[in-house]
Amino acid sequence: MSIRPLFAAGAWILLSLLTISGAPQDTPTQPVRPNQRATIRPVSAEELMKSPADDWLTYHGSFSGNHYSPLKQIDKGNVATLQRIWISDTDPAVGQPSRFARGAAGRGTTSVPAGRTGVGPGWAAAGVIASGLIVRDGVIFFTSGPNAYAVDGKTGRQIWHYVARSSGGLSNRGLGIRGDTLYMMANGGLTAIEAATGAERWTKDIGGAVPPIAPMIVRDHVYVASGSDSGTSRSWLESRNAQTGEREWIWYAVPKEGEFGFNTWPSEEEAAGGAGTPWQAPTYDPEQNLLVFGTGNPDPIKDARARPGDNLFTDCVVALDADTGAMKWYFQATPHDSHDYDNNQSMSLATVTVAGRPRNVVTWISRNGYFFTVDRTTGENIVTSKVFPSTNWAFDQLRSNGTPEPIDNKLLQRGGTLVSPSSEGVTNYPAQGFSPQTGLHYTNVVNGYGMFYWSGETFMGTFKNALRATDPATGKVVWQHDYLEPLGIHARYSSVLTTAGGLLFSGDISGNFVAFDAATGKILWHDELPDASVTGVPVTFTIAGKQYVAVPAGTKIVTYAVK
Repeated sequence: MSIRPLFAAGAWILLSLLTISGAPQDTPTQPVRPNQRATIRPVSAEELMKSPADDWLTYHGSFSGNHYSPLKQIDKGNVATLQRIWISDTDPAVGQPSRFARGAAGRGTTSVPAGRTGVGPGWAAAGVIASGLIVRDGVIFFTSGPNAYAVDGKTGRQIWHYVARSSGGLSNRGLGIRGDTLYMMANGGLTAIEAATGAERWTKDIGGAVPPIAPMIVRDHVYVASGSDSGTSRSWLESRNAQTGEREWIWYAVPKEGEFGFNTWPSEEEAAGGAGTPWQAPTYDPEQNLLVFGTGNPDPIKDARARPGDNLFTDCVVALDADTGAMKWYFQATPHDSHDYDNNQSMSLATVTVAGRPRNVVTWISRNGYFFTVDRTTGENIVTSKVFPSTNWAFDQLRSNGTPEPIDNKLLQRGGTLVSPSSEGVTNYPAQGFSPQTGLHYTNVVNGYGMFYWSGETFMGTFKNALRATDPATGKVVWQHDYLEPLGIHARYSSVLTTAGGLLFSGDISGNFVAFDAATGKILWHDELPDASVTGVPVTFTIAGKQYVAVPAGTKIVTYAVK
C-alpha cells in the first residue's frame, strides 16, 4: 500500500469540535447550476425500523448504530476487482464559520488565520464532507457545513444544491429522512427540506447553540440536540414533531437543583453552564422504545477545579424513553472529566453471548481510552477494559459499577502532568461498528499522550494509529491492524462499514480506502483516494440490483463497484 506524507495537501483533516469562530463569513450564493428534481419514493416509518438493504436511510445505516449492511454481492471473493466508478461533481460548497465553537461564549475564541484551509486538530475546512450519506432509490444526499446536496448515485452528477443561511458548523454530520422530507441542523435550529427539489419547507429555531448532529427520526419524532462545547447553558437532547417542527419534549444533560444528579455539581451556577452536549446521532432500541446516546464533556473543559464532583450527566451513555424523554438509566464513562474526554462516540446495539447466555448490550470505545459493554435494559456494566495499557488518567481498580476512578495527580498541574490518552482521545466522533456476522466490534484507535498544564495542553510523542476488532463480551482484542506512521504528530481516525460479504471498509492514515477481511483483519483491496483521506461515513447500497460502496473523502464522494 502506498504511503503519502501526512503533511501533504489533502491529508486527513481532523474535524473536531474545536471548530472555527470569528472568521469572515462567506455570503451564501445561489448554486452555480439550476436545481433539478430527484425522483424517490417517500420513506415510511416502517422502513426506518428495518436494517439497511438496497438503501441507506439513516446516519448509522439502522437504528442499531452498527454501520452494518446485509448486502453481500461484493464479498471477500471479488472485492479485489472493485473499481472506482465516479467522483462526485457538485457546485463548490459555500463556507460559514461555526456556531458550535468554543469562542461562542467569549471563552477561548479562536480565529482562522488568513489563507488557512484546515489541517490538524481544531480546524475544519470549508467544503470537507464530514457527514453520513443518505441513499434512497439511487439518489445520495449529504451535507458540508451549510450546504446540502443531492447527487445521482450512478454518475455522481449534482441534482440539487441547497445553501442554508447558517449551520451547526463546518463539520455538519448530515441529514435525516422521513416521508418526502430531509431534516438538517441549520438556520439556527431544525430545517426541513423537500427531498425531491432541495426547496426549504420550514425552519424552527432551537433556542440554543446548534451542534453538528445528524437528525434521527423514529416514527414522527425528530431527535436533535442543542449546546456548546463551552458551557453557556445546560445542553440538551429534544424531540420535535416531524410534520410541524414543534418541540415535543426536552431532556437536559445537566440537572438543576432538586433534580437527580444535581448533588454531583458544586453549585447551581456551575451546573447552569455545565454543557454535556450530545452531538452524536442517537441509536434506538425498538423493543424497549429507548433512545441510547452519549453525552459530551463538562465545562470548564479541562480545568475542573471549579466543579468538584462527578458532574452528571456529562460523559455518559444515557437511555431515554423515546416518547417522553424520561431517563431510564445512565452509565458514566468519565467522572469529573478534566481532559476533554467527551463520550460522544457512536453506540452499537448488539446481542452477544456473555457467560453462556445472550445479552442485549450497548458497546463502544470511549474517547477516554476504555472499551465498554453495558446491558441496554438496565445500564449494568458488563465489560470495562483499557484500550491500551498506557491509559493512565484513572486507577487500575474500577469503581464497583465499572466506571474508572480518576487519579488526582493526573488532573491539570501547574508544572504539567503526562496523560494518556491526549484530549484527542483513543477514538473520536467517526463511526464505530459491529458486525452480527462476526460478533466483533470495530473502530480506529490511536495511542498518544498529552502534557496537561493549567494553561493548556501540549501533545507529546508520536501518535500510533490502528484498526481494532474487539469481542464485546470480554473486551479482548481479536485482531489489530497497525498503520505505518511516517509523521504521526496528531491522532487520525476513520469511520467503518461492515457487510454480510465478510468485509470491513475503512480508511488508513495515508489516504487509502481499504477493504479488510472482517474476521481476520487481512487487507483484501485498497484504493488511493484522489484528494484526501476518508472524512465522512462510508456506506453501501444498490441501484438496479448492482451493489455500490461510497465514501466521503475531502470535498468529494468517491463511489466503487465491481465491474
